[in-house]
Amino acid sequence: MTRHVLISNMKNEGPFVLEWVAHHLVLGFDQIIVASNDCTDGTDRLLAGLAEAGFIAHVPNVVRPGEIPQHAGYAKIRKLHDIDSADWLMMLDADEFLNVHLGEGQVGDLTARAGAEVDVIALNGMFFAPTPEVNWRAGRVCQMFQARLALGHKANIALKTLTREPSRFKEIHNHSLVNLRQKAALRVLWGDGTETLTEAEVPLWKQLRNGKVGAVSHRLAQYNHYGVKTWDSFLLRRLRGRGAVAVTSEANARHTDAYFAERNQPEGQDESIQRYGAAVEAKLAEMLAVDKIRRRHRKAEKLYAEMVAPFRR
Repeated sequence: MTRHVLISNMKNEGPFVLEWVAHHLVLGFDQIIVASNDCTDGTDRLLAGLAEAGFIAHVPNVVRPGEIPQHAGYAKIRKLHDIDSADWLMMLDADEFLNVHLGEGQVGDLTARAGAEVDVIALNGMFFAPTPEVNWRAGRVCQMFQARLALGHKANIALKTLTREPSRFKEIHNHSLVNLRQKAALRVLWGDGTETLTEAEVPLWKQLRNGKVGAVSHRLAQYNHYGVKTWDSFLLRRLRGRGAVAVTSEANARHTDAYFAERNQPEGQDESIQRYGAAVEAKLAEMLAVDKIRRRHRKAEKLYAEMVAPFRR
């Protein structure tokens, strides 16, 4: 039986944790492991409750100055859990939701399409605009945000990958596994169904970090990317700092007002992820039936509401 493993890193994602976990359990991931660092909204306590109840595994991640939180978290996950024996490994952030358009919409349908020769499945994102939401409110992200950017928007070129036999790679980055132990060309299945080979002499992070605007396709699958949500949530994200760069005292220079405005340009609707809605609701109900999870989720929502209040429009 094919084993699919999903790993992530989270910081101050409290209100969004349950939906993200429920969604990816519904998609058929056999194991979900989440590292958390420096949380002030109860995200870490909620993850610990989910782990205690058997829904996920949780790894506390103490990040030292100069470390990249995501890379450090993945390394700790790898050290503590047997992810190298997985058939397929994927990394997704808390604002990214895999959305498979094949078969029954399961991750197994996607990897089955890859066949026996493909090493990496590389998927473009579909970035969603804040419209029509204005301020954060409790509820499911995938239901609130259905206005998408144009297919060819540069926000959609970012790739997330499923990788076969992760033990072949020395490191795990947030977009792909990198540094093959034995240098070789890898066969990549792209979202449009085509296949190509990587260049063995070119670092994988350069080839599997971003695609090209003209090649963006979601025919086989996509990951829905809710990277800004509402303005107040976006400002909290700016203050939180970035997970993919080394920890320093410098301000977050990427998530600017211009970044938000550029991603608040809806060009259509994409409701395809709603196919999972009923199953996700059922999984959420199962989680919330656990007293500790329910209490910690409500507490996380309360703390997040207090944190976001100064930034409401």
